Amino acid sequence: MPSLSSDDLPPFATASEERFALAVRGTNDGIWDWDIRSGEVFFSPRWKNMIGYDDEELPNTFATFEERLHPEDHERVMKTVKDYLDGPLDRYAVEFRFLHKDGSWRWVLARGRALRDAEGKPYRMAGSHTDITEQKVAEEQLRHARLAAEAANRAKSAFLANMSHEIRTPMNGIIGMSELLLNTSLDPKQHEYLLMLKNSAESLLSLLNDVLDFSKIEAGKMELDEQDFDLRHTIADTLLALSVRAMQKNLTIMHKVAEDVPVILLGDDGRLRQILINLVGNAIKFTDRGGIQVAVRIESRALDKTTLHFEIHDSGIGISHEVQSRIFDAFTQAESSTNRRFGGTGLGLAICRDLVELMQGRIWVESEPGKGSTFHFTAVFGEATHDSVDRPAASATGPLLGLAEKPMKVLVVEDGRVNQLVAAKLLEERGHCVEIASNGQEAVEMVRDDEFDAILMDVHMPQMNGFQATAAIRQIEDKHGGHVPIIAMTANALKGDREQCIAAGMDDYVSKPIHSAELLHAVERFMHGRAAAPPRLEIAGAAPQITKPKKRASTAFQAETFIAAAGGPEMARQLIAIYAEDSVKFLQDASTSLAAGNSIALYEAAHSLKGMLGVYTASRASETASHLCHLAQDGDLFGARALLEKLKKECARLGAALASLELPE
Repeated sequence: MPSLSSDDLPPFATASEERFALAVRGTNDGIWDWDIRSGEVFFSPRWKNMIGYDDEELPNTFATFEERLHPEDHERVMKTVKDYLDGPLDRYAVEFRFLHKDGSWRWVLARGRALRDAEGKPYRMAGSHTDITEQKVAEEQLRHARLAAEAANRAKSAFLANMSHEIRTPMNGIIGMSELLLNTSLDPKQHEYLLMLKNSAESLLSLLNDVLDFSKIEAGKMELDEQDFDLRHTIADTLLALSVRAMQKNLTIMHKVAEDVPVILLGDDGRLRQILINLVGNAIKFTDRGGIQVAVRIESRALDKTTLHFEIHDSGIGISHEVQSRIFDAFTQAESSTNRRFGGTGLGLAICRDLVELMQGRIWVESEPGKGSTFHFTAVFGEATHDSVDRPAASATGPLLGLAEKPMKVLVVEDGRVNQLVAAKLLEERGHCVEIASNGQEAVEMVRDDEFDAILMDVHMPQMNGFQATAAIRQIEDKHGGHVPIIAMTANALKGDREQCIAAGMDDYVSKPIHSAELLHAVERFMHGRAAAPPRLEIAGAAPQITKPKKRASTAFQAETFIAAAGGPEMARQLIAIYAEDSVKFLQDASTSLAAGNSIALYEAAHSLKGMLGVYTASRASETASHLCHLAQDGDLFGARALLEKLKKECARLGAALASLELPE
């Protein structure tokens, strides 16, 4: 240990202070001692050495300390000293940057105590300086790493949102048209092929939703949307949707809700459905014989909160004890081979775990290989203050068929005529009366002049978007009374979704691509001012037999696929008839936006065109429009100019090919 000379101590040091100085010397800190009344200051040799000086190079004055404070820290440090001596602070501890002899700045932690006289006035203050530069550098590196991680997470979220939009838009036409066609008369082979097409598209959408949900949770953007709901109706509804898959494997699904469980609860029934669909869907997937039982009981009650305990039991393959401890981790499968045999991303249970935690609950599993599994989870719900809400009883008799119970007058607000046709066809086949508005301004005028039972509102439209149109409609209602349900339609993801739409004054949300049952359920739940069971579309009558076109039109699009996706020659003929006008309109909008240097309007026009081209199975033109969307998002108007010319040529090729297509009568 280095020796301690008398020079290491202040001239007014006592024996106890000598012991303190010796202890501080051992910690490698510098000490200081300030006689406030006389102004004398002592800095130990170690104090000076910390900033690169020998003892004799620096005078023992207060100015030696003050002059070496970083200009940005000076005022803060001097105020801290004053506040401590005057009394507001009960301890002196402050971090600041201190000038080193080599011109660099060192981070220092200063700590000290004052001695006070009988009147409480300080007359002496002593303490230490600790060099914390390495700690500060590590903290700064950690901060930069965190910022970089957050930036990467935002970039990932933006990428996933864009990817979702890119995939969902053409899938709207694929799933929508296939559902329409499946409800027509088809021979067994056609029905089998079309069902495979629809199931493949829905599987892709399910995987996409899992990835997006997991990303939302990772980014901390997942929030619960709490509202009153009928628990028994929600469970019966969910299991009914899964019953077809169970029946295909000759499995039974049974459920029981304890009698003392409240009828109406306050919570996010959409996220509860998602948990049940994941857990019951897994049970169906991994069970070859027997069945699945779902049970719900009260775990505990406190004030206006009820904790429910859900059990999902199956007679399937079971889960080994080694895997049970990590089965709720992301990308984990029960066995390494299950992803090949049963499919899936391994995200479903991880999403369930995070959603259950959002509901202030926990999730676990009990299982033995070959003896089935029981998944348990708890969730906290509020109890509604009005249990007398008029709700339909949960039914297990099957989905609604045929025409709707009561025809509704529905306004479809959509700038793309392909989506107009799909939505209108679905609603009209259920017996509803449909009117079309091509933009938000037109919708507002129609609402001003007429009454509607519901409005399907596309969110992204030129001139006036869905949010602006909704705000204008709500202003009309504030002045004249009434409230028309507005249901948002959008392919966006990770941008607020349903929460943003509800906050904008809308009543519900349907994501694209739109499934017939989801669309009809969203509309018909407002039929009597209450929720209805999700209906199943049933279209009567036979469609004309689809025959091979008399001649191959062009490589500009896939003729046979286009006719099949359109549901037959009649719908294909309607789509061909509107192609020229719609494509010219969107191309003109893109040209005008580009000339004005408006990248946002250019993106909107290119996006609308891309969605339309996907329905016509024009892959080259659709890819070009997609590329133009990306350039518009990046603000690359120079690159967009050349690409727009290419897109015009592709659209012209497609127009000529459609015009030459010979369709059977």
